[in-house]
Amino acid sequence: MITMKMTVVVPTYNLGAYVKAMLADLKEQTVDFEAWLVDDGSTDGTAETLADFARGIPMFHVEQLPHQGVSFARNFGIDHATGDGIAFVDGDDMIKPTFVERLSQGLDQDAVLSAVGYDWHRRSTRESHEFVVLDQKDMFTQVSNHGTEVGGYVWNKAFSKKALDANKIRCDTTLHIAEDYLFTATFVAKTPGRYIYVPEVLYTKRNRPDSTIHTVNRAQEPVVFERIYELGDLIK
Repeated sequence: MITMKMTVVVPTYNLGAYVKAMLADLKEQTVDFEAWLVDDGSTDGTAETLADFARGIPMFHVEQLPHQGVSFARNFGIDHATGDGIAFVDGDDMIKPTFVERLSQGLDQDAVLSAVGYDWHRRSTRESHEFVVLDQKDMFTQVSNHGTEVGGYVWNKAFSKKALDANKIRCDTTLHIAEDYLFTATFVAKTPGRYIYVPEVLYTKRNRPDSTIHTVNRAQEPVVFERIYELGDLIK
């Protein structure tokens, strides 16, 4: 039996029809959870789609903000979450029905972070259903480098809300690239404890031609990763 209450934070911005597939996946989850659907000032009807979907679901909340970026939207979700754990899903991606359940089971094993396998450019080659335990140093290696199995992204993970608040960890709203890597690496560097990974592919990243990753100026990325590497010094 899962005792962990999960909050799922979903930032959206002008996603058109993509958001409907993600909402359908949320509806198919095998456990109950709270959701914060935070729209970042969409002008294409995305916010209205969210509101129509969430109507009548007490644990689903919709908020439309002025356009300030994905990090601001994620921070809004963190600040308003009531769950013990916080998972992130990008509004144009897809998740399997057991996504929330498996992340919850991971955190329920006295872990500060849990992660699942994902499909995006690379796919886990060992789709085991067994939970893998990592220490803080091993997890930092995973989240601070490109191309690792666990990855530094926020969207295949669930974070302890207690640890986020205790360490005052939020997304850096000044960044437009690698902000998720910095968030995850900061969490791991500042949070000793037990880390759980289950290599089931439960999250699929969709390549949308006009997404941020395809349109942003990448000049900022090396500077962000220098900050990330320096965080490793915090781990004893």
